[in-house]
Amino acid sequence: MSAMNLPTNRARIAVLNQGYIPHYRLRFFELLAERGGAEYVVFHGAPPSWVGVEAAKGPFGFAQRWVDNREIRVGPWTAIYQPVVREILTGGYDAVVLGADLKFVSSVLLALLARLRGIAVLYWDFGYHPKRGFSHGTSAPGGVMAVARLVKNALAKLADGYLAYTKSGAERLAAIGYPPDRIFVLQNTIDMTEQLRLYDAVQQREPEQIRAELGVRPDSTIFVYLGRLVEFKRVDLLIEAVRRIARDRTTAKPVEALIIGSGPLEADLKEMAADVPEVHFLGALPANEAVACALRIAAAAVIPGAVGLAVNHAFAHGRPMITGDNELHGPEIEYIVDGENGMIVRGGAAEFAAALARLADSPECQARLAGGALDARQGLRMETMVEQFDIGIRATLERRRLGRPGKRPAASAEIK
Repeated sequence: MSAMNLPTNRARIAVLNQGYIPHYRLRFFELLAERGGAEYVVFHGAPPSWVGVEAAKGPFGFAQRWVDNREIRVGPWTAIYQPVVREILTGGYDAVVLGADLKFVSSVLLALLARLRGIAVLYWDFGYHPKRGFSHGTSAPGGVMAVARLVKNALAKLADGYLAYTKSGAERLAAIGYPPDRIFVLQNTIDMTEQLRLYDAVQQREPEQIRAELGVRPDSTIFVYLGRLVEFKRVDLLIEAVRRIARDRTTAKPVEALIIGSGPLEADLKEMAADVPEVHFLGALPANEAVACALRIAAAAVIPGAVGLAVNHAFAHGRPMITGDNELHGPEIEYIVDGENGMIVRGGAAEFAAALARLADSPECQARLAGGALDARQGLRMETMVEQFDIGIRATLERRRLGRPGKRPAASAEIK
């Protein structure tokens, strides 16, 4: 069964992946509505209170359903209930697409109940479990995390299909015993077309003018942080690195950091940086021309902790990503090739400061890594991600219809 021969009747699919619609998913859902072979309905509500981001606002160019998400305290953690279980089970849906995060208790119920009603269950997630806490922390009690992993693995094995963000996630999913022929690799990405447009637009801007607008020195090396201000991003390591570089004067030119984002640690990080005038907080900004301008004058994007789709954002603007060697990363870490389009720094604050100082003093290294970032962005098109998602849904439904594994669509990514 090739991609062209997949069933084209309009199956109805409920999508509950993240509980809300992030800005970076808007174009994905728009393209899915335009090009997909099924009717996709996105269920969404307010983001969890701790994530530090705003949800995208309508009007939307795709079918969607607002949900009044409810947060429930469970000891030291917070769970989320979305009152959609009855609606999806009785609403004529052929499949439901869930995230693997156990804090969405309604998704756990749907994972268990949907198949009893003849509704296919698919996960859209990492394919593995990053070592992060139940909300926005970097850790949780070891026993709790071990139990959570067991439950997630058990639920995953019950699913009819799995839409894995990247190839490495698919490989790790297969390693726990999930059938490889039910895994579809999406190559998780953002709207690269829009970011490439912004990249081209700001190339005409004079760096000196941008520096003046942002209040940074005319001769400094700039590093840009993009993302939420939460524990597992380790923004504190970037602040400490800039402090050490300034204090010890380890670079020929000054080093400054632009921190773009907001979140629960914002006040604490600003207090930490109060004696580091080289660190500038720009607040939460949409992925528009203002962020493009910041990247225009940057030597690199820097996220010492967990990286995610910010890797794609940086590459779209020809900027390498500098991060740490840790177990917190999202699957997008596989896009970074150490020494080619970014750097993966091993060690703590001293090693991170030393790595940034070496990069700041090497225009040749900056140019080489920037070239690698420009090359890497070519393989991260959202159109490919949408196609793979739609193929995965329809192939899963066809497999259930036939009551047997069937032949995998030729256009989907295989696990090697």
